[in-house]
Amino acid sequence: MDTSGTTRFGRTVQIPRLAELKAVRPREGAGDLLDVLRTGPFEAALDSAVRASGLSLERIQHRLAERGVEISVTTLSYWRRGRSRPERPQSRQAVRLLEELLDIPTDGLVSLLGPRRPRGRWVNRDSEVLETERLWREFGSLPELLAELGSTDDGLLRVAAHDSYELDAQGAGIRLTTRLTLKATRDRVDRCVVVLRGEDPDRALPEFTGVHNARLGRLRSDRSVPLVVAELFLDRTLSEGGTTLVEYTLRFPKNGRRAEECGRGFHAPALLYTLEVAYHPDAVPVRCLRCSSTAVTGIPLSAEPVWISAAGRVHAVFENPGPGFRALRWEWR
Repeated sequence: MDTSGTTRFGRTVQIPRLAELKAVRPREGAGDLLDVLRTGPFEAALDSAVRASGLSLERIQHRLAERGVEISVTTLSYWRRGRSRPERPQSRQAVRLLEELLDIPTDGLVSLLGPRRPRGRWVNRDSEVLETERLWREFGSLPELLAELGSTDDGLLRVAAHDSYELDAQGAGIRLTTRLTLKATRDRVDRCVVVLRGEDPDRALPEFTGVHNARLGRLRSDRSVPLVVAELFLDRTLSEGGTTLVEYTLRFPKNGRRAEECGRGFHAPALLYTLEVAYHPDAVPVRCLRCSSTAVTGIPLSAEPVWISAAGRVHAVFENPGPGFRALRWEWR
């Protein structure tokens, strides 16, 4: 579909012949799989194939990696739930391998994707799921930290987020309060995984306090960055589509370095991100920018000045933020 939404363009795709579909060896759920391969949509066919195979998404990811294709469990989960579709060349290659791994006839899944959508700097950016490795691409220790907590996919969509950051008279952060509106993308979701990046490797790690609707689980960290991965166990297990609100506060030790930014990374599209920063009256920056980038340490795709109030407060509202990093960055005298 073109960007005006009024004209549809397509191309001819190869549809598997009925005889080919019948060639799939019988297994549990094979009848349903054959039906959905004929009719689609892609996500329903992929979900049926995964169920029929008996393989976990983690096992499928591992087998794809053995064949040289790196796709995160989060991405596989979103393909399966229809939250995003394979668009990039590597993603299309992964679908070809999925047909082999899941014992599906050639083009059984690819034929359901149709033509690739238009690509460009801003076209359909929000339809993508950004893999952890790309969002945090300069932090080589993160995959290992996540692996120590098990699956990298916590099964939760960040529908909305609100961060409130406070700084001291030296310009160092003293408190960050976060409120998250979360929605389960699958059944039996019982935890939220949080990734935190600090400013000062010499500073002690922050303390989680005021945790609501969840309790703190394991913590893993790389003090050289510093980087922290934490799990929060939800007060109740969510079924697919279920929602919950989680709140927590991070208290930072005294005598830290001056902070220069605060922000949040998004793997998938959200509805709303609100960020507010409260500076100490004795340490107010000369300029503050509202920034968006494709990675946590990436060059901003956009940077717009925002007003710092007489009370030393600033905020930014990001509506429908797509995958990437959204932040406020400031300059000191």
